[in-house]
Amino acid sequence: MRRMDLAHEQLNESTWVVSPENVRLSQIVVKIDDPIVLFTSPVFELSDQLADREGLFRRLLELNEDLLHCAYGLQGKQLLMSGAAQVETLDFNEFQAMIDDMSMGFDRHLDDLAKWRPAKAEEAS
Repeated sequence: MRRMDLAHEQLNESTWVVSPENVRLSQIVVKIDDPIVLFTSPVFELSDQLADREGLFRRLLELNEDLLHCAYGLQGKQLLMSGAAQVETLDFNEFQAMIDDMSMGFDRHLDDLAKWRPAKAEEAS
């Protein structure tokens, strides 16, 4: 994180929140859960009244094709972008590739996903 000059905050001994300098000012949680490092960033929470749920899921699958090191997924009602790497083999280039892939994904995809994003979440950002 220091080598990349990433703004970051350490939450505990195994978890950091990094803030890459991208257009969307996204934040990525980096958590060591040996034997892997998890990279996760919430996108938005899915509403029970979500219109065209099938359309959203289809679009997410299409957008996943654009990502190299991470993917969109669901955790309960939360839409996430996440990826993982092995702690043992994680090097600087792999770490940077994951952060860059997630950052660029947010910059390229969030406008496309805006029609499914709840109004409350849009007002907060």
